[in-house]
Amino acid sequence: MGSVRLPRGWAARLGAVALVAATAVATVAAPAAAEGDPGWVNAWLGETTIGTAGAPGRTAELNLSSTGATNPRVSFDLTGLAGVATVTFPSWCVTSATLVTCPMPPAATPDEWGTVEGKVPMVLRAAPGAADGATGTIGYTAAADQVEPETEQAAVTVAAGPAPINLVDAYVPGPAVGDTVNVPVAVVNGGGQAAEDLRLTLRFSVGLVPASYRNCRYGTDPMLLTTVMVCTVRGSFAPGQRYKLRGGIPTTVTPAALGNKRATQFVEPLATAGPLPAGVTLTGREADRRLRLRAVGEPVDALTAGQDSAWGQYYLRDIRGAFDVVSLGAAATGAVGDTVRVQVGIRNDGPGVPDDSVSGGGAASFRFVPPAGTTVTNRPAGCSPSGGEEEEGAPASWYCAKPGLIFAAGETFTVPFDLRIDGPVGAAGEVRVNPYPRTDDAPANDVAAVTVG
Repeated sequence: MGSVRLPRGWAARLGAVALVAATAVATVAAPAAAEGDPGWVNAWLGETTIGTAGAPGRTAELNLSSTGATNPRVSFDLTGLAGVATVTFPSWCVTSATLVTCPMPPAATPDEWGTVEGKVPMVLRAAPGAADGATGTIGYTAAADQVEPETEQAAVTVAAGPAPINLVDAYVPGPAVGDTVNVPVAVVNGGGQAAEDLRLTLRFSVGLVPASYRNCRYGTDPMLLTTVMVCTVRGSFAPGQRYKLRGGIPTTVTPAALGNKRATQFVEPLATAGPLPAGVTLTGREADRRLRLRAVGEPVDALTAGQDSAWGQYYLRDIRGAFDVVSLGAAATGAVGDTVRVQVGIRNDGPGVPDDSVSGGGAASFRFVPPAGTTVTNRPAGCSPSGGEEEEGAPASWYCAKPGLIFAAGETFTVPFDLRIDGPVGAAGEVRVNPYPRTDDAPANDVAAVTVG
């Protein structure tokens, strides 16, 4: 990469000149466009926050995409960063004073629709003397031969102080019930100052039970049944240095685990930490060890793209725990013209707990088909009708979803339906479990009859 250091006072008028100079830059061959159609090119760069002097560089990525265009490229006007930041570009970009022109990245290839998309990485660092809060802009112009250029700007802001960043982002195959998985903990200080002591907050989905540490407190989120773990980690954490927990956190996969699970974690300086998790009572546990983060390797020169968040996650896919959700039917007695009430629904006999907190949908639902010769006269909350007169020959049915994201073992979800008996009666209705996250281990009880007579 070549580094560009910006003198103060350069005029923004130079931005347009790069479009002329860029025509000589080599590019990835783009698919042929229709005759007379020059194609299109687009670029996007998000905002970036960097640390003051002493912090590792931050890698920002500009996304450059093109369909059917000749010589797609992006030109950068860096005059807006004078006194705020320096930028280092890849070696395949062409630099002239405060102007940098990059072709479509060499590794970019067309997709099945003929669109070429590549990323232009750039490393940003605070300029000498740049203070906390200093803000500048990168101007960038996407262009191609015979395509009208488009110019945008992205902000770059300098922030003082420590900036712990979480390095955990793993997706792994689901373990078996009874296994122990080691949830990694790894952070880096992306700021220009050392962090004195950290707070680490972790949440483990229902069915995942973490090990105990003396410097951590534990509680249960009453809504999601997650185990909440809040740890105070003492020490001085230097700028650019990576730290990790040796061996990770041993975590037991219990019989309640089912489907997709994850352990999330959030790291922050203890001195500026936010409030503790609301609605969770935290208590200590007996333990023979402390959770300690140890330095790993040499300080990093620059963080890679995407290493910019205090959040991390360890995602376990498709744990095949055992569970049994039972349909609850009903029977009512009445004469033609009467209205009777039936209470229908489902029950989770466990041990697995359907949990949709990862995707944010509903963890439990059922379909209710009223008995022939009856009409539903109420509209229960959380239920919606489908079928009926507009579908000739199809009985009206109702779809009912349990509120919330968790269907705990032993929990029952029922709904009252008022049925007017129109007659003739005799054919039973039914309650049927909607399989989530899969068909359960006792499908014979997934359907129950509802009778009126």
